[in-house]
Amino acid sequence: MINNLKLSEMPHDIGIQEVNVNHTLEEALNLISKIFSNTQRYLEIIVSQDWLCHLVENPSIFTLMKKLKSRSIDAKIVVEISKMNVNCSKRLMKYSDIKHSQGLVGCSFRNEQSYCSCHISENKLIDPGQEIESFEKLTHFFYVDNVHFVRQQEILFKPLWRESISAREKITEIEKGVMEVILNHKSQSEMDVDSNKILFRIMESCVDQILILIPTTDLFWSFYCSKMFDSISKMLVKDVTVKILIHLEEGQTTLKDEIRHKLKEFSRDLDINTNFFSKKIPQSHLSLIVDNVVLIDIDYSREKSILSIDPINPVVSFSINDTRVSSSSSVFDILWIQSDFERQKKIKQTYFDIFKGFNMKSENYSRDWNFKKKDSK
Repeated sequence: MINNLKLSEMPHDIGIQEVNVNHTLEEALNLISKIFSNTQRYLEIIVSQDWLCHLVENPSIFTLMKKLKSRSIDAKIVVEISKMNVNCSKRLMKYSDIKHSQGLVGCSFRNEQSYCSCHISENKLIDPGQEIESFEKLTHFFYVDNVHFVRQQEILFKPLWRESISAREKITEIEKGVMEVILNHKSQSEMDVDSNKILFRIMESCVDQILILIPTTDLFWSFYCSKMFDSISKMLVKDVTVKILIHLEEGQTTLKDEIRHKLKEFSRDLDINTNFFSKKIPQSHLSLIVDNVVLIDIDYSREKSILSIDPINPVVSFSINDTRVSSSSSVFDILWIQSDFERQKKIKQTYFDIFKGFNMKSENYSRDWNFKKKDSK
């Protein structure tokens, strides 16, 4: 049924009896949430850059997207990705397939049962000079549950999906541009040249993940004592994933426990996402890879004396060269996999030693099962 003024026959099982065209944004998002929850097989969404933020920042809708992923329901989203919504796009990438296209307006979506389209318009009842919050603006809401109309929308979505570019490609392009602006920033004074300021700006711009490679425990303690470690731990509240790799000699169990304890003081997630590796690598500085876009090298050893090392002001260098960033990321991934293997090997050895202490014998048991057939009388 289609009615461009009032829709009175929406599915009763999602609790909607009547939907008017004009709603506040909050009301429209609540309706969208109810329709999403009724999805059984697939969900296709076309959304503008501002509407994407409205969807992701709504707790109910974002939770529903996670549930769709856990139920193996295919969710495809075409969105206009910009600097404004890069963070929202990355958050959704974990639970749906996303592509980028230009010039999208409003929000439209379809599942196997219905089609919906909505866009925000200015509230004409409010004085033109008066500023209004987005949630006070009126949203035009259009809903269709005619099965033939719903199926026809696939004809529009398929070519748009095919011609849109990868979200990862667009996000990398935007992030690289942001990093170039930060790194090419012209200092206004000598105080503004401080590399730590650039470093913190890069940290603040991170929206996905930070990879940290620490080739010695001495470097870990220098890094741990710096303000930057505290800054990185705070990034976890922004859905940023932080993975730490630390070199540790064989048998340094006490030191490993101490490091894990210190990490837990900052965040339990930091402890969970930390691995140790025993293979020495030809590197004397600490490396960070931010969003797979920028490589940061932090060197604490370029001082005149070890005693004069200042963990607050190490020598920091930056690179957005694709080859360097990619190769460093590959090294990190390889070492991470090797550390997983080492940990699994140690776990197996621990269990082996436990059972070995019981002096268990290897014994074989056998028994012949003979079934005599009773003579039929």
